Amino acid sequence: MTIYIKKSLEIQKVKKLLDENETLLFILTVDEFSRDYIINLQNEFPNHLVSQIKWMNKLYIVPSISTETVLENLNEFYKCFELFDKTAHSLMNLMSDTFNINLKNSSELYDLKRNRSEKQRGNLNNEWKYHFHGKGCSFTNSVTNQFLDVQINNGLEFGELDTYYLMKFIQTTKSLKEMSLILNSESNNMQKVIEILWINEYLVKLPRGTNDELIINRNKKPVDNNTYK
Repeated sequence: MTIYIKKSLEIQKVKKLLDENETLLFILTVDEFSRDYIINLQNEFPNHLVSQIKWMNKLYIVPSISTETVLENLNEFYKCFELFDKTAHSLMNLMSDTFNINLKNSSELYDLKRNRSEKQRGNLNNEWKYHFHGKGCSFTNSVTNQFLDVQINNGLEFGELDTYYLMKFIQTTKSLKEMSLILNSESNNMQKVIEILWINEYLVKLPRGTNDELIINRNKKPVDNNTYK
């Protein structure tokens, strides 16, 4: 159900609407949704995903895995993000070494993309293939079929998270099979994990980002399901 509103609704009104509709989409025409409001809604509806499309001023609430499930598997989900982050930076460094380019200089990446690659594609070594597209570069391991996509327009920060590509990375990484089963190929479930880790400060905003792009918080890591640092 799509609802146009001029200001954020009280939680009880949202609850009533959710009792009557499986999914809700709010489009705010005057005000904007605060982060605290979104967090309060997410805490109120643990069996749903509450997420904002900031640049469109939209907020949607849809069924998802429970907050409890995410927190019960917090360690393992964090490891998914951590492995993605490390692999993304490792592959970009491998690209730098392979083609002798300075990653600090965006023009050198652009030159590799436009002039030194066949249809913006190529090989890093016998295992890894790359494919530039838009503001990203995807990597595929020809031996394991592991796949990940890296945003290359953030300077030396290559860990920007994308719901679709993060889930594809988890699905194609053998060591993350258990988490892939929990996500069940549902993008709402992947986004729910992202939201809960963000709420708990295991993810942070990308510096100089424009639409709440997120990266892993490298200064906060779960120790176990009950202890954090």
